[in-house]
Amino acid sequence: MTGFAGLGGIQIAVILAFTLAAGLLRGFSGFGSSLLLVPVLGLTMGPVPAVAIGTLLEALATLMLVPSSLAHTTRDRLVTMGLSALVAIPAGHYALRELDPLVSNLAISAAVVAMAGLMWRGTAVPLPRGRRGETAAGVMSGFLTGFGSIGGPPLVLYILAGREPARHKRADLIVVSGVAQLAAVGSMLLFGLLGFDGASSAAYLVPVFFGGGVFGAWLFRHASERTYQQVALGALFVAAVALLCTNLARLLL
Repeated sequence: MTGFAGLGGIQIAVILAFTLAAGLLRGFSGFGSSLLLVPVLGLTMGPVPAVAIGTLLEALATLMLVPSSLAHTTRDRLVTMGLSALVAIPAGHYALRELDPLVSNLAISAAVVAMAGLMWRGTAVPLPRGRRGETAAGVMSGFLTGFGSIGGPPLVLYILAGREPARHKRADLIVVSGVAQLAAVGSMLLFGLLGFDGASSAAYLVPVFFGGGVFGAWLFRHASERTYQQVALGALFVAAVALLCTNLARLLL
């Protein structure tokens, strides 16, 4: 029996549709699948199974995207941000296990909406460049990866603000988030947050998720750099608004 037991046909159809969209976004931009999928899963299955499924799907996505991205990564950034995220992931999982995430997720999603909106308008986001900024973004991403499988925004807002070509930005997003997600699987096992229901539910969603990812990767190869930037930021904004509305609904219901 999986975590889908007891769900109605409409609920399962919605989960499948969001899984396909999440895979497409992950394949195209290198991030964002959990931002789309985890809120939907959280409303139907609860926050811990939702984070487990989102983390597993993100980790599996690295098997498809990381090998082709390694050649285009910025190695110093990968080391700094990756290690920073690894250190912070267990703290996020501890918070997920011990704290009520509703109010915290509400504040986080509101901040992401504001920052993504500023970047969409072309307004500079005051994030420091260099190792200090990379460390801060990595720590925030690691904590949010553990807390809600929503570690993409700090990486996106930092990396997309740089002057690197789209291919390098996408590669850095994929590899850093991939390292964090793979480490998060081990951390979830350590904290007892990953059980049979979460793993089996993720397995059922893998074909749909990967199908969307393959199509998204194909779209990226045919997209211009300006299109990539607009779609990546637009997707982040829409996903963050969805996350904000979801947490408002959870808080009020």
